[in-house]
Amino acid sequence: MSKETEDIYTYKRVKLSKNNGKFRNIFIPDEVYKKHLKTLLKPLEVIYDKNRKYDCDHAFFSGKNCVTNAAQHLKNRYVLSLDIKDFFDNIKTKHLQKYLPEEISYFIFIEDRLPQGFPTSPYAANIAMIEFDSMLIDSMQSCHSDVVYSRYADDLTFSFNDKDIQNFIISEVIKICHYYGFKINNKKIKFQDKDNGRAIITGVGVSYFNVHPTRKTLKRLRAARHQGNDLQANGLAEWASCKLPNPPNLKSNTK
Repeated sequence: MSKETEDIYTYKRVKLSKNNGKFRNIFIPDEVYKKHLKTLLKPLEVIYDKNRKYDCDHAFFSGKNCVTNAAQHLKNRYVLSLDIKDFFDNIKTKHLQKYLPEEISYFIFIEDRLPQGFPTSPYAANIAMIEFDSMLIDSMQSCHSDVVYSRYADDLTFSFNDKDIQNFIISEVIKICHYYGFKINNKKIKFQDKDNGRAIITGVGVSYFNVHPTRKTLKRLRAARHQGNDLQANGLAEWASCKLPNPPNLKSNTK
């Protein structure tokens, strides 16, 4: 930013500890800056809708949530989940320069990264993943037409009925991640077989026929009620209901 702009739009950086002992940088724009960033949300939404090829992402959009994400994978037996490491930190201006005019890009990046805490970052992240998602889905469909793919921010989920293709999927994801400058968190690769019980996808239990709250969610709900923590209990009860947003959006991963 120019010195003049920096005087108008300021932010503070807060370090939050993560479970692994590391820290996550959270950027908090001041009220003036935040107000300006919110004016960019509609243009970002228009850019996304105009350029997306597949309807596979379920985070940060009205009408979608973790339940719509999980519900994409009802019909298939096997579920493979992967996670992109340091998602926002690894989205650079180069990922969006094809889509964003300079007058938008100029304000939504800090040190050439999408700052966690800015209201524009979730929308911008989904725009940055348009080509990634397209390349991944095209690869799956060219070889294995029954594979269903969905993404919830940095969580990538695949479901299929041929167990032998899981290694192919992992290798394709790693290859495409490398091409775009991302890395998979190897510690979070998870393979599930519904014939051994419900699969857990973005915190939601998934059978062949329906989505369900997980035992972990129900346990936390009982504990919150026992402790008289009404606010937490109400939030967990809403989560445990596994409600689809209104209106529901359960489209497949083709547009």
